[in-house]
Amino acid sequence: MKQTPGSRFTKAWFLGATVVSLILLVVFLVSIVIRRFNGDEGIIGEWAYWLAKNGEARSMLYYSYFGEKALSLPIYHKFYTILLSGMIEVFGFQLFFLRIPSLLAFGGIILLSSIYLRDKKVELFPWYIILGFFLSQSLVFNFAFVARPELLMAFLALAVFISLRKFSITKDWRWALSAGIISGLSFYTHLNGLAIIAAAGLFLLFHFQWKAIFAFGLSAFALASLFVVDIPGTYMGLLNELSQAPDVKNSSFSLGRVLMKIVYEHERFFHNAGLAVFSLATFLSLAFTWKQQYKQNSDLLIFTILLVFSLSLITHGKTPKYMLIYIPFMGLIILHAIHFLLSAQSKIKLLVLSLFLVAGAGISIGNYLKDYPYFVAVEARNQAMGAQMVKGATVLAHNGFVFGQMEQFEIRSPIVFFFTNEGFTKNEYDDSFEYLNFARKENYDYVAIDLLLERKEIREIFDDERFRAGDSLAGYKLFYKDADFMVFKRLKTGNSGL
Repeated sequence: MKQTPGSRFTKAWFLGATVVSLILLVVFLVSIVIRRFNGDEGIIGEWAYWLAKNGEARSMLYYSYFGEKALSLPIYHKFYTILLSGMIEVFGFQLFFLRIPSLLAFGGIILLSSIYLRDKKVELFPWYIILGFFLSQSLVFNFAFVARPELLMAFLALAVFISLRKFSITKDWRWALSAGIISGLSFYTHLNGLAIIAAAGLFLLFHFQWKAIFAFGLSAFALASLFVVDIPGTYMGLLNELSQAPDVKNSSFSLGRVLMKIVYEHERFFHNAGLAVFSLATFLSLAFTWKQQYKQNSDLLIFTILLVFSLSLITHGKTPKYMLIYIPFMGLIILHAIHFLLSAQSKIKLLVLSLFLVAGAGISIGNYLKDYPYFVAVEARNQAMGAQMVKGATVLAHNGFVFGQMEQFEIRSPIVFFFTNEGFTKNEYDDSFEYLNFARKENYDYVAIDLLLERKEIREIFDDERFRAGDSLAGYKLFYKDADFMVFKRLKTGNSGL
């Protein structure tokens, strides 16, 4: 029988939760139309553009770093890029439609969470409260409509767990097979899927059955192998390619360093205010309801711990966006705690927990509104900046310049500068010279700087009054400048502008 709110306190809680959820939903719907551009969307979008156009992913943005390898990338978010290329085939190369898969994945998380809670006889929460609850986590609010694969990975991780839980209940090896297929697909989507495979495999050891382990291992390996079929040397080739990646090749993989990655994984949970609030809400939920959680949700707790352990081992750094893979599980822990506390009418504990969630909702909305100056039409800005340059030229510009300009220019990413240089000195003149000198050495025809969308480090050294139209520096002439853009054009050889 469906549970319904009973006491006056419970009714008041549900009224408050409904109001907050509806406010979050309205703001989120507005954000779908009016939203800040994420620089990674240009990088991934370009992969998908070339995959749709030529049948293979390219990275011309990074051509100056990868060389000929950029013409046929061996490593990228393959299944996710295939999804985006399909969107391009149907709707064209438009940023809005590249974000749709993340929105669908978010909807899938809400659906699976509802199914899981219903199976656990937790039927207090209507879908809109579950939706609002997850939107109160600022990272989810942001990435639910961003062209990156993290929410898809979170959805796949949750789907794997639900399959494994079905296996733990029924002992039917076909649920393990399902978990293996989804786990392998997660690796095909993003290399962090290795953490999902590891967590799922370890989870099966708690419910040991040879047939299930064999079914899981074989299916996970088969799907994961799709990632390496086009890499010479398959898995060994993948390891070789990874060792050359700019964010990996200078890293240490000593045993001590690997173990410290586990010790410091907590840094990811408290990377920013939104994550800190949600993490504290999770830990409080465990503290307030540990006996019930341990007795009724042991599978959820075990899988979550294994996932945290696995991801901490394989990831480079503590980037917060990878935290999204944990969020569905942390969310289910909190929702279970709310259910237990409502049943026990533990008003003080529930009030404390609710205050954290309301704070999270405020952070989500506040972070969104804080981005107000960046709510611009990227394609329109790109067209305005592109109009100042000769078509067919090679341009050093922000990653988002690919939208609407891929057919017009050869576009190179400023990130290559940071891969190949030690960084800025904080002396504006020296840094601006170094940046332009890098472009000159790479024979870029133009250096185009969007004073709103360009990387912060670059905007800071050029966004001042030192540069006026007509000035020359490091072989470039600033031939166009207004409140939005600066466009440097390479001078002919012999006129360096020094």
